[in-house]
Amino acid sequence: MASKRCAWAAGRASPPSSSARRKAGRINGVAHKCASAAHRTRGRRHRTAAGLNHGGDMRDPLDSLNLQLERLHAHPFYAGRLPRSVASAAEFAERVPLMSRAELVAEMGKSGYGAFAPPVPPVRVHLTPMGAALVPILHSAADLRAIETACGQHLDACGIGPGDVCMVTFGYHLFVAGLFYQSQMEARGVACIPHGPGETERAAQVARQCGVTVLAGNPTHALKLIEAGCPVPRVFFAGGEPFSGNEALYARVRAAMPGTLLIDSYSLSECLPVARTFPGGTGVHVFDELLHAEVIDPDTLAPLPDGERGELVLTHLKKELQPLVRYRTGDLTVLERTASVHGRTVSLPRVVFGRVDSMVKIKGVKVYPSEIKRVLLGVAGATGAYRLVVGAKAHGGDHLTLLVEGAPTDLDAIAERFKRQTLIHADAIEVVAKLEGAALVQDQRRETT
Repeated sequence: MASKRCAWAAGRASPPSSSARRKAGRINGVAHKCASAAHRTRGRRHRTAAGLNHGGDMRDPLDSLNLQLERLHAHPFYAGRLPRSVASAAEFAERVPLMSRAELVAEMGKSGYGAFAPPVPPVRVHLTPMGAALVPILHSAADLRAIETACGQHLDACGIGPGDVCMVTFGYHLFVAGLFYQSQMEARGVACIPHGPGETERAAQVARQCGVTVLAGNPTHALKLIEAGCPVPRVFFAGGEPFSGNEALYARVRAAMPGTLLIDSYSLSECLPVARTFPGGTGVHVFDELLHAEVIDPDTLAPLPDGERGELVLTHLKKELQPLVRYRTGDLTVLERTASVHGRTVSLPRVVFGRVDSMVKIKGVKVYPSEIKRVLLGVAGATGAYRLVVGAKAHGGDHLTLLVEGAPTDLDAIAERFKRQTLIHADAIEVVAKLEGAALVQDQRRETT
């Protein structure tokens, strides 16, 4: 009976047994016609999306920004803080104050959500941990439609549509990821299996049984699914852990899924979605019909030019409930403008690579200790623990030693990755069996002055 329940997928994937093949054969002709029609439809959508600017929205990005400023001018939280319009992105950054996560947490903790009290009833509420609080994230029906439209254009670009079968192995319950992927797939006519995490053997069996062609989940778990016999998907949506920035993990997934389109993504629960891999692009491209992205110096708070490392700041362009304006994400990234890639022109080529924390200036360069974690991702023998030891050279200048816990042997590779990530050279890399204490930086310059 189980095979019959999933017979609609028989034209999309190899069935698990000869008996299933005999059953599937009776409907293969119809399924093939449906799949061919779906493929032609997806091809038309793909070509259409690729020819548009700004995610299919022909409006100038500045117009979208000004429309949102006009809408929010009298908003209880933003009243008196926003101009009605700006003439440029530079003027926007100059005249509009930054917003912190602490402000959002404080406001949402008030009765009725304070100044973010919804003007229309929310139709979906997710919760996200922020410090010690679980903060409600509100979506109106219009908010969900905007998200599904933007994500639908991404699915078109990936050739995903009716006839595909997607298994979602992200978590559900209070948090956002599982339902987020399920709803966008279903809105585009994709059959979706809301499996959730864990139960690897059963998940692999269900994937075989139902002919899964698209998989969305944690990359490490996805590897276990493939080992357990899950069909190699045509498209894999990765999330929940660093992916394209973790060269070793990415290589393992690529080896396990040859020919699969691998999609990395970056999102925040309060800002969803932010960016994804688009075919033909570099890094992840921002959904710039939904968000205005900028990068600031987290120390001076001044805007930074494209290509410089800094903190990502986001502004909702269409959000109806809980709209965020110049919201500090706390994530470190680099932003670049590109030629249109399926309508998107803003890229985060290295996704995000650290958190804004106790910045230290070494050799004249701002270094954020948390970004070193990216350097050690996937390094054989390294536990992931590290410490920067900064001293003063006898004749002036800084001397930097990187301490790495564990037993890595390829220190040259670590040195190269360190320089590529931080833009400075480590004078020495030392391996230690165990690092004592939790400090990420030991600044001996202060101890000797």
